Amino acid sequence: METRTVKLIDQLRKVVATAQVADEGAYYGGTIDLRETPPSLRALFEEFEEIVNGQMFAFLDDIQERIGTLSLKAVFDTGQEVYVKDLQVFPSTGDVSFRLPEAPASAGSWSDSAPEG
Repeated sequence: METRTVKLIDQLRKVVATAQVADEGAYYGGTIDLRETPPSLRALFEEFEEIVNGQMFAFLDDIQERIGTLSLKAVFDTGQEVYVKDLQVFPSTGDVSFRLPEAPASAGSWSDSAPEG
């Protein structure tokens, strides 16, 4: 299975993480490097991981919505940029997964509307 390098960028086009992912069919999955991740974003990912690992599913919708409102984009090694959906980051293990919207945004374009949560 081919892995690809993906940089996650915020709306200011600042790289917040770099990942090595493979296309798993319905989603991309792999490992993530959080060294460039701002502390507030890393804390959000840590909170997500705590909720999932603690099986506190009553809080899961809220944390996923908070992550979704960040409107992060994946910049693939081909130059293609797309908003990520259902981003899941587990800082303690370095695991990451996300889905792409049905119609990818064109490379370099922020004019496309952000996907729904």
